[in-house]
Amino acid sequence: MTKRGDSKLSTSRVLRLGSMARAGLGTASAMLRGSAGGLEDAVERLGELRGLGTKVGQMAGLVEANLPEELRDKVGPALAKLRDQTATSPWESVQALLEQELGAPVLECFDTFEPAPFASASLGQVHRATWQGQELAVKVQHPGIQEAFRGDLQNITGLASVATTFVMPADAGREFLDSIRGGFLAELDYRREAANVALFEALTKDDPDLFVPGVVAERSADRVLTTLFARGASVDSAAAFAEHERARLSAAVRRFVLGTMLEHGVLYADAHAGNFLFEAGAPLTVLDFGSVVRFDAGKHEDFRVMGRAALGEDYAAFERAVAHVVGFDHPRALPAVTKVQWEAFGALLRGERIDRAHVRRITENIGDVKRAILSARVPLPPFMPFWMRTLLASVALLAALDAPAVAPLRVPTA
Repeated sequence: MTKRGDSKLSTSRVLRLGSMARAGLGTASAMLRGSAGGLEDAVERLGELRGLGTKVGQMAGLVEANLPEELRDKVGPALAKLRDQTATSPWESVQALLEQELGAPVLECFDTFEPAPFASASLGQVHRATWQGQELAVKVQHPGIQEAFRGDLQNITGLASVATTFVMPADAGREFLDSIRGGFLAELDYRREAANVALFEALTKDDPDLFVPGVVAERSADRVLTTLFARGASVDSAAAFAEHERARLSAAVRRFVLGTMLEHGVLYADAHAGNFLFEAGAPLTVLDFGSVVRFDAGKHEDFRVMGRAALGEDYAAFERAVAHVVGFDHPRALPAVTKVQWEAFGALLRGERIDRAHVRRITENIGDVKRAILSARVPLPPFMPFWMRTLLASVALLAALDAPAVAPLRVPTA
């Protein structure tokens, strides 16, 4: 998560929808032509949008993995920029928001504060500060992002609501879309995110290879989240680490993303590369806890059964478990869903090597899943988009890390 220059955030629903459409078409066209320049233009539009536009860019690793080698060399730098960079908001508006949220001038709240952010993402930007001898990272929401993000979601779910009438019953479609919208809007609640940070900090405190920077509650508010400052390199830099270090960090990613879910029933659902910091000989640092999914006891056990079948390489049992997780056993849709779960969830659990070819197989399988779901008209569970985002982002991350095979994860039995 890095930054590019300041730009004023547009909050107009119509203008933002048009910009996202143009950026999406520009990205596709540039990739087909192998045009790095055209892709740079599309990247710039998405980065300036922030909000949902940037979240599209965070999955760029999957797009890159599917490109031919010669095309990846041409457009790869632009795709990396799309994944990692977002426009920043002007300091004057950020300062006003900070002082409104914290109730005092910035330099009364912190000993030092750097007006230039060192990182910017879809919903906020991050500034360095110090207070009481501690180095801090202060995440501040982009001024206007709440209105803009809600508008983005209304645009997207409004279009999607038309599509869902063709693939599922109206009531199921509304529930599905409301869940997606609610999950994304929860990322705007920094107090909720602070609670998520505390939860994952507690869940990982005994793992020497994982680090969650703790929240400084006295300097946090509804739209400001202050945590301890963390150092580390991007996954692109970590790909040059020695193999034993990449293996150690790969195992840590898998334990964090899937191990905590299988053990405790909570899913870190924002596993894109920008939220991880890598350092040789040091713990893997995890950032940004706005998107977390909690499973009830029954669904949690369904996932555990699915995990045990994956580890035992029992495909028939795995398919039965997938049916329980997704809530349907349609003869066309279930085999397609099972295949992609085996290639993604199963491979991550079993500790298999993850490379670009693996990512390509998964994304090809997802096309089959979409066609099967459309044909079968089966309703998907509301958590499914976040679950799939997690799996796809995780495999893309490990492919970028050039992750070797590691020991299988343990799946609790009770």
